[in-house]
This record gives sequence, structure tokens and C-alpha cells, in this order.
Amino acid sequence: MADMNDILNSFFGGGMQGGGMAQRGRRARDETVAIPASLEDLYAGKVLQIPYHKTTACNSCQGTGSKVKRPRGYTCTACRGSGRRMVVQQMGMMIQQMQVVCDACSGSGESIPDSEKCGVCRGRKTAEVDAPLTVTVEKGMAHGQEIRLRGAGSLNTSMGTMGDVVAVVQQSKHDTFVRKDCDLFMTLSLTLAEALCGFQTKITHLSGRTLIVRKNRGEVTKPGDVQCIKGEGMPLFGKNGKFGDLIIEFHVTYPDRLDDNHVEVLRQALPSGPNTPSSGAGETYYVSKEDMSVLQREVEKAEEVEDEERGSAGGCQAQ
Repeated sequence: MADMNDILNSFFGGGMQGGGMAQRGRRARDETVAIPASLEDLYAGKVLQIPYHKTTACNSCQGTGSKVKRPRGYTCTACRGSGRRMVVQQMGMMIQQMQVVCDACSGSGESIPDSEKCGVCRGRKTAEVDAPLTVTVEKGMAHGQEIRLRGAGSLNTSMGTMGDVVAVVQQSKHDTFVRKDCDLFMTLSLTLAEALCGFQTKITHLSGRTLIVRKNRGEVTKPGDVQCIKGEGMPLFGKNGKFGDLIIEFHVTYPDRLDDNHVEVLRQALPSGPNTPSSGAGETYYVSKEDMSVLQREVEKAEEVEDEERGSAGGCQAQ
């Protein structure tokens, strides 16, 4: 892009003097765009095309602003090509002298006569164009990471240079995995039978491969248990062949109710505890969710009555 900037300088800065010359060394303003990227894109890397609209040199006049093929120098007579003018302002008893942008040439240092202005850009030297950006998202890049595209931005006519575009990676939410640095996390739901008797299930990885997660028969999985699969996380950015880990947390889903046959089988298969129901003497209460809510309301009502009685007793003693 350095060669393009040199060419643009010859068009936009070559005829300037004073302030115009001082602007050559400055950079044009950067522009920021967002790049939506899936977790799969960040895992494998991908070349993305994103729409972009920018200001560039007018093709009709090649950025000169003039319809004349070989335009002469159009030095602004108001500021003599400096792009700035001195003004005097009186403030009470004081007179202040200050430098402002020339209103005749808008700080460009040039003033093209109307008769010689380009018929397309009308002397503005620029045109608005659609210029889609090609952005390479590398393996292991993170959310918020920046990719600088030098010279891909809009043209700054006063400087004669093209600005940079800063593309910011925006990682989209994934249905299965959650990323934390270079590790991947996921939750795997098991039935009670799978948790007690072992299981085998398949996971579709970000790479497209199928991972098999297995617990052998007799291995019990408790709610909240965690299993780590080494090397199946995200690739480390800039470190070829190195990966984070995949961490799986297990969630066990319990049935709402079991029939008598299942209860008897489980009772025989599992060790009994101190709270196992027996046929001893005493009253038996079966509490459901509905019963618990009724009981809770009765307790609250009894507490309110007790508070009222305490308040009445206190009032009588005061009399």
C-alpha cells in the first residue's frame, strides 16, 4: 500500500504548501468493522468476506478533481495553499489572533474553478464505492482480537493517504460448547440408568470428527462429575499443533416417579440406608408437592396468628 499512498500523495499533496505539506506525514484515520465468526471458524480458521463501503479516488479524474487531463496547480488564493487562515477576534479589551481552517478551500489548499471541475465528483476528488473486505481468521483467534488491514480504508484527501481497517473478531454463541481461553466446556445430560449402569454417547466436535464418550458398566457417574479429554479444546493461536482441553460436566436427569416393580428391583440392587421405609409401627405420611405447599401456607398462617396474640398481650400489659 506504500506505492498507492505515494501515488495519492502526488495527486492530493503535491501542489500543497505550508500546512498541506505538514499533513503528508500524518496517518489517515482508522475504521473499525466487526467480523462475525462461529466457533468452528475460530477452530479451523477461515477466509471471510464482509461488506464494506469506503471513499476512494474518483476514477473519472484520477483524484485530481479536474476535468483537464494535465491540470495546473490550483492554489487557493485565499490561504495561498496553506489550508489555514489567520483571523483576528476581539474579546472585550483584548484582541486575539488565531489560525483556522480556510473556508474557501476547506483546508485543502486548492481551489478548482467551476469551469474546470470534474463532471463526476464535482471537484471533490473522491467517490463512494462498495469494496468488500477479505479477512483471514486464523486458527485459535479469540473474541475481540483485532486484525489490521493496512491501506484498505477510506481515502483522506487532505493527507493523500488511505486509512487502515481494523477488523474485530466477534465470536457467536455455540449450541454445545462454551469457550474459556483455549479450553472448551460442555454439559452432558445422562439418564439415571446411564449414570448408574454406564453409557456410551457421541459428540460432534468442532473439527467435524465424532468423539465417543464412554463409561463402562459398573462405573457410576454422579451429578457434577467432570471428565477432561486432553487435546480436544481450541488450538492455541500462533502455536501450531498445540490445543487446549475439552471439559465435560455431567448432569443426571432423575425420573419423576417409579412404578412398584422398578422400586423393588432398585431396592434389591442398591444398598439400603437408615431412611429406607419399613413395615414397623407408626403413622405414614405421603408428601407431594401439592401437600408441601398446603403445609407451608398453614405454617405461615399459624405464625401470623401467634404474632397477633403476642401484640395483643403486650398492649394489655401497657394499660
